[in-house]
Amino acid sequence: MNAIELAQATCGRLVQGDPSWEISRAVADSRAVGQGDLFVALEGERTDGHLFVGQAIAAGAQGVLFDRSVELMPGPAAVQVDDARRALLSAARVMAAGYPGLVCAVTGSVGKTTTKEMLAACLAPLGEVFRNPGNYNSDIGMPLALFSLRATHRAAVFELGMRSMGEIRRLARILRPKIGIVTLIGVSHLSELGSVDAIARAKSELLSELPVGGTAVLNADDPYMPQLRLSAPANVLLVGRGPEADLRIVGSEGLGTAGSRIALRYAGRECGGEVRFVGSGAVLDAALAVGAALAAGVDLDDAVEALAGALPAKGRLRTYSFAGLTVIDDTYNASPQSLEVALALLRDLPAHGRRIAVLGDMRELGEEERDMHCAMGREAARSAELVLAIGEFAPLVAQATRDAGGQALAVADFDELVEELHRQVAAGDVVLFKASRSVGLERAVEHLREALQ
Repeated sequence: MNAIELAQATCGRLVQGDPSWEISRAVADSRAVGQGDLFVALEGERTDGHLFVGQAIAAGAQGVLFDRSVELMPGPAAVQVDDARRALLSAARVMAAGYPGLVCAVTGSVGKTTTKEMLAACLAPLGEVFRNPGNYNSDIGMPLALFSLRATHRAAVFELGMRSMGEIRRLARILRPKIGIVTLIGVSHLSELGSVDAIARAKSELLSELPVGGTAVLNADDPYMPQLRLSAPANVLLVGRGPEADLRIVGSEGLGTAGSRIALRYAGRECGGEVRFVGSGAVLDAALAVGAALAAGVDLDDAVEALAGALPAKGRLRTYSFAGLTVIDDTYNASPQSLEVALALLRDLPAHGRRIAVLGDMRELGEEERDMHCAMGREAARSAELVLAIGEFAPLVAQATRDAGGQALAVADFDELVEELHRQVAAGDVVLFKASRSVGLERAVEHLREALQ
């Protein structure tokens, strides 16, 4: 999309700049602007992007999309619209409609990003594959990602997140995916949706938007699978360990920090390969990705072989080894389900020293948040010799750990956490860092690496 096409798609006005300037990337955070980017000025809860237009241009932005008075430097293409957020969605609708390749979408309570990365790898036999970067999975992030999609991409994989009912439906109607995956229905966003049943309905919005000739790839072992299946007018491909699965996981073996080896059976054929993601959940995510690749026309052997090319995203059960430590960085997000997977991994990895769990708050759990954080402490006591808890619910987590027979400390802030890490961690230990993204626990991982390497 070029500057004049952006103005036309958004019913905006090109007030300056080269109409033929081609947009290759769009960002809404002035701190992330790179040379040649389009900066989209949005008003948020905490700040207003219009205040940073000058900073974005100074950082290299060659285009600006805005909806109120700003001071523009001469040169960059500038498109003024009535409402920048609505304009962004309008531009996304035009870009998605003009894309000729295969579109796949992934949602679920856990495993979305991992499955997205794996599916992008599994589709590689088709040619160049696009996937939305990082957490560009919202009604802002997804449209921003679309500016980087090219007609040369043979397929595109999008992760779809949500905070409210109807959001996934809106995104799916823009993207119009042919293949949709729902990984698992679990406890997340309870504060917004109120119940797991409501979460299932929200996730099923992706399936109801699939075309009749498309394919819904579902977790056969999820209790909500029958309900999800009814939502899909498309073909349904079931993936799991049970006999009802069309693509069946018939074997898996943990390889420590190297990942897992899996065996899959489909239509009378069996195939095995390696997955470079750790944790038991990665096996199911890999199988779901292979299932979607089969629906896209990729051969089973080719899809499984391509899995080895997928790598975990930062903060998503990513393991590091340094100074004699094994560190599990799972700081991007947290829910009761993903916590269970992370603690199981902590238990399973070999340790010459202690297993230590550094745990922060889980967000968006609604009225059950206190009970779920107590459960966090009890579960951690089964997996770690020491728990370091930080955040609002740290005292609850620590006490529940101690009540379950474990050792735990609640720290007041980041500085105290760092002090305890220096005091407690030693060579041979396996250390898990797990919390919701807003806790910022990734800072502790980076501090430990910098201090010990």
